[in-house]
Amino acid sequence: MEYQVVREYQDAPESPIQIEKGEKLQFVEESNPAGDWANWIFCRGENKEGWVPKQILAIDSIEVTVLEDYFAKEHNLEVGEILVKEHELNGWIWCKKLGSSEELAWAPLNHLSAI
Repeated sequence: MEYQVVREYQDAPESPIQIEKGEKLQFVEESNPAGDWANWIFCRGENKEGWVPKQILAIDSIEVTVLEDYFAKEHNLEVGEILVKEHELNGWIWCKKLGSSEELAWAPLNHLSAI
C-alpha cells in the first residue's frame, strides 16, 4: 500500500533505540492508551533509551524482556513524498520512500494519506 506525505515530519531521533530479542530493559513509562500513540513503552537500557512497541515486550513490573528485534529508525518526511508500506504498528508504518534509497524506517500515519 502507498501513502502520500501530507504533513512534514522532522522529529526523527538522532540515536534511535535498537534492541534485540532476549534483551532486558527498564520500564520507564507507558504512552497514553487514549492518545495518538497507544501501546508504546518508553524503555531504558545500557547506553540506550526510547519508545518500543508494547506488543514485543514481556513486562514484569519495572523490567521488560524484548521478544523480537526492533529498530526505532524514523524517516524525516517532506510533503508530497510517496511511501510504500511494509507493515503497520501502533499508528506508524515501516516503509521506504519511492524514488529514494531502499532504506526502511518508520513514519507516523497521522502525517500521511493513503493513495
